[in-house]
Amino acid sequence: MNEFYLVALLLVGVIVVNVVKQLVPRIPEAFLLIAMGWGLSFMPVFHNFQLEPEFFMLLIIAPLMFIDGQKQSFANIRKRFQGIFLLSVVLAVVTAVVVGVMTKQIEAQWTFPLALALAAIVTPTDAVAVKSMTGNNDMPKGVGEALELESLFNDATGLVMLDLALSVLSKGTFSVVEGIGHFLFVAVGGVLLVMLRFNLNRHGKNPELTTIPISLLTPFAIYLLAEHFGVSGILAVVATGIEHNWEADRLRLTSTNVQLTSRTIWNILADILNDFVFLILGISLPEVARNVTQMGWQGAAALLGVSVLVYVVMWIVRYVWALRGDSASISAFFGDRKSDERPFFARLFAVSGIHGTVTLAMAFSLPNKIAGHAFPYRDELIAIATFVILISMVVSSIVLPRMLPQKTEAYTMADLDHIRNKMVDYVILQMRSQIEDHAVREALTDQLQSQKSNRLTVDRAQSTANYNALLSETKEVVDNFLHCEDVNNRYSQKSLIFMTKYYDAYWSNQNVITLPCE
Repeated sequence: MNEFYLVALLLVGVIVVNVVKQLVPRIPEAFLLIAMGWGLSFMPVFHNFQLEPEFFMLLIIAPLMFIDGQKQSFANIRKRFQGIFLLSVVLAVVTAVVVGVMTKQIEAQWTFPLALALAAIVTPTDAVAVKSMTGNNDMPKGVGEALELESLFNDATGLVMLDLALSVLSKGTFSVVEGIGHFLFVAVGGVLLVMLRFNLNRHGKNPELTTIPISLLTPFAIYLLAEHFGVSGILAVVATGIEHNWEADRLRLTSTNVQLTSRTIWNILADILNDFVFLILGISLPEVARNVTQMGWQGAAALLGVSVLVYVVMWIVRYVWALRGDSASISAFFGDRKSDERPFFARLFAVSGIHGTVTLAMAFSLPNKIAGHAFPYRDELIAIATFVILISMVVSSIVLPRMLPQKTEAYTMADLDHIRNKMVDYVILQMRSQIEDHAVREALTDQLQSQKSNRLTVDRAQSTANYNALLSETKEVVDNFLHCEDVNNRYSQKSLIFMTKYYDAYWSNQNVITLPCE
């Protein structure tokens, strides 16, 4: 029952924040959600709140990764594969190693696997958090694409590195060959499990009745199945989302209702789940604060200093990577290395390295015991991860709006109408070539034609002037007609007098008068 109240309160928090943000549009929504989460933490149901990592990964992270995967086309990923690998794997590994070495030098009492565990936790980035900071700003297309593709796959890299670091802490040994083999097994195995879902949808006798239920169950089933076999649930879910996108392309013209319904459901779930993440971060802050205060002011200041250094080092690594990268795949995101815009794009990429959902989940996933002993410095690692999340969000919320121009509409209503009409014409053409029944074809054609936009831009002053001019011209034409010789010879004088009086009354009132029967 407590779980029900917890979810209900989270939904109430989402509703309240969505109302409040209309009153304070300048404050990023993520900060409002964190503040709301902090407020909710004082309610009895959230006392002694402990984030369950498995629950968090399954019910929140898995569907979010599935949704992110849906937004990426397989063709684009295949085209950008080298760049994705460099950003999501190579950059993530380099960042983790540099941060791990630096942390080990600062915290001399820490072992390198422990420092690497911290580095793996803070490595994943969160593109959703970036969008919440830049909702009103125009992000360059290449940088935005790099951030999305990076965050889509570097979560799995961070999780694998954390798993390896914990394995070393537990066993005390590490093999490079074993580590690479584990990574490949986790990655490839997670992707191969996607074929199960593909076959379910392909062999379904009634796709319209199975697509949406299968879609809703997919991220949870695939994640649990992948984790059961010891492969990456995150990668499996992402790969499934990409495959789902491919299936949607195939069904776009044949099951429009299914596509619209499925897309609407997932868009709503994505917004709610993203809000849940920041609410849970706010709810978790009091526990982190209590652990930090127990260390004393000196200990707290030391952790904050380490967190700032970790963030600065990651910023520098990201900046140098984007600035000095000379491959064609990197240039596709950030432009030519010799261009004047490259340094700006590199700074933008570095500042946009916000940490959020997966970092939070990985931090709280650290076990309380390892190798039969209490996990060393667990509270410190969680505190540093939390500080890094908050620092990255604060810096980005201040810097990004000043670096980026305000978002402007690059199209007019006439442009939208033109595209809409072209789409309708294309669908009509496809439909008329596939449907043989004449009655059905004509009925659908009429319905589709009604979807065309006939929007008119009305200038009331001009319309009034045009109406008065037309009215005056019409009056003149009618008067000339009633007094012309041909009409006077054809109709009686009594009829002409009646019609003249009738139209005189009409012009004076400017209203339609019902003609008499005779």
